Amino acid sequence: MALERQPQVAPYACLYASMKRDFEIVDGIYLVQSSHELDLHNDFNFLELNYSVENRTLSLSWRRSDGEWVAPGTPESVTVEFREVREFRFIPRNEKLPFTEDDCINSFGYLVDEDWAEGVVITEPGQSPDPTWMTAIDFMSGAVIAVQATSAQAQIKA
Repeated sequence: MALERQPQVAPYACLYASMKRDFEIVDGIYLVQSSHELDLHNDFNFLELNYSVENRTLSLSWRRSDGEWVAPGTPESVTVEFREVREFRFIPRNEKLPFTEDDCINSFGYLVDEDWAEGVVITEPGQSPDPTWMTAIDFMSGAVIAVQATSAQAQIKA
């Protein structure tokens, strides 16, 4: 009697589902929510992260840059809160780069633990990320914040 072969399921595959967001990331630097399209690379400076083990949340905060290139009417700040965090990673900065690069994002994309990917990957419009990929923000200093969570919400303060 032959045994029926059962399909193989990747370990922990059932734990991962696409993160629900109330915003989109376009071209790896623009946070888009309703009427706002915020350039996190050029118009905002990263301020801080707050990770709560107890609440399983990670909050990332940016403040509008004082640069003369920032358009009038650009919101004052934006905070992205990740909820029901399952995994959180911080990859250290490149010690050879100046600390002035710590507040400027390079891209907002995905950290992929596969041989073909180097660093943070940005998806094309209409492309859905693999649910096992971690949402990742890499900075000009080389630092990377990566998170796997159930949802993410952006709060924009005018």
